[in-house]
Amino acid sequence: MTREIKDVSYDYSGRVVLVTGAARGQGRAHALGFAAAGADVVACDIGADLAEIPYGLGTEEELTGVAAAAEELGVRCLPIVCDVRFPEAVEAMVGRAIDELGKVDVLIHNAGVNSAGEIDELTPEAWRTILDTMIGGAVNCSRAVVPGMKERGRGKIVFTGSVESFIALSKNAHYATAKHGLLGLTRALAIDLAPHGINVNIVCPGGIDTPMLQITEAYPDWMDETAALTGAWNLFDREALIEPEEITNAMLWLASDAADLVTGTSLVVDGGFLLA
Repeated sequence: MTREIKDVSYDYSGRVVLVTGAARGQGRAHALGFAAAGADVVACDIGADLAEIPYGLGTEEELTGVAAAAEELGVRCLPIVCDVRFPEAVEAMVGRAIDELGKVDVLIHNAGVNSAGEIDELTPEAWRTILDTMIGGAVNCSRAVVPGMKERGRGKIVFTGSVESFIALSKNAHYATAKHGLLGLTRALAIDLAPHGINVNIVCPGGIDTPMLQITEAYPDWMDETAALTGAWNLFDREALIEPEEITNAMLWLASDAADLVTGTSLVVDGGFLLA
């Protein structure tokens, strides 16, 4: 069963939204969702594969395609190849965004990668790649956009967490550590940035129908083992993964004026996964 995506209207006219990991999957859905709501978009992705990640990552061509699709919606979209693990690259990206689009009102840090293995199988490089992409990327992007938000006295930051922000799945210690860390970072930044009018929240999805699930080709037994341990992905349809656009709806709300008093919150969108 495919669930109908709700048509919820938001107006982001005059705002600039930075989305990391925007070439495909959730990031693509978020970039186009904000564009459809009238925002100018900075679409960022690594544009290359990583040796430690056993599936293909977003390409520069896919990123360019996202920008073209966004501009067809009548907004500006700036595609930038950037590895969010490196602060200098992030600072250059945000600097270019400010030069060309004027500001960054909303940060959606969605960039994320995964692999699998037990503690003695996961290499130090695998740990660094996971932690530096998700936690390091969140820190680097936040540090780069917050000064401008402070100047304007307003801003929205939303991180992409996971059900693994609350639980751990088998052979996934590095990923669970990163997603737990993002939850702590969300709460800490929400406290520090509230006096400046900046909201910081995290959306925690369940199983999403995105290219990251290509990981199952590299680890054919891993998802079966995980499902046996944890139950259904989605109580509304035990066979279905969640569509990325369902997560976009949560992002659109948290970044909107309607959520001005919501900060430090983890919004779970998992189809009841954590109840299974």
